[in-house]
Amino acid sequence: MIKTNAPYSVAAMALLIMSAGCSGFVGGSGPTEQTTVPTQTPEATPDPTPEATETLTSEPTAKATEPSKPESIETESDRQELTKTEKFAEFDEDMHRMYRITNRSGALEETKTFPENGTYHMTVEMRDTTNRTKTVTDRRDPILNYYALVANYNDNTRGFDEEDHTYIPDTVNITFVTEDGEVFETRYIKYVWAWKYSTGDWSMVVYAGKYAGTVEKGPGYHEKWK
Repeated sequence: MIKTNAPYSVAAMALLIMSAGCSGFVGGSGPTEQTTVPTQTPEATPDPTPEATETLTSEPTAKATEPSKPESIETESDRQELTKTEKFAEFDEDMHRMYRITNRSGALEETKTFPENGTYHMTVEMRDTTNRTKTVTDRRDPILNYYALVANYNDNTRGFDEEDHTYIPDTVNITFVTEDGEVFETRYIKYVWAWKYSTGDWSMVVYAGKYAGTVEKGPGYHEKWK
């Protein structure tokens, strides 16, 4: 069986070889020349190299993403700082506001700021110097209002970024006058006292005691209580 089929196998392979040879000769050219011509593309139209592509696309991108000029951006340092006079003026407004809240705005006859030496002066009219309860309240209002402002400015509870203790006078001088305009007494408050009370280092007894120790009696002082 093997010997019988061998010629057919050889013949089949010969036919395949001939068929392949004939297809190579179509057109009258040799097989080698025909297969090498279409493999090369003309050098006159090369594809752009990666370097060239990157150069073409990178320049416009750089210009498009160029950052804005620094001078157009407002920074914290660009904002103008308030002067000491302006800060003390705001403190003065706040002190008047504190008296309005307690319906005692009429008690402040006069207020003056002295930013050059860090002091503030209040002239407070007493309602009835023969009424002990009213006299105690009139004396107490300045230390409570001043303490409240010290706490507000140091804790920044009012929400203004620029607020701090530099708005607060170091010393507040109070002149109490009678309804007739006579000086009843004078007192003063120090910032450090109110600050220590606001932080809990001092009690109200200590804070009020310091304040009471500064009293100086005026021409209109008396202790005639109803």
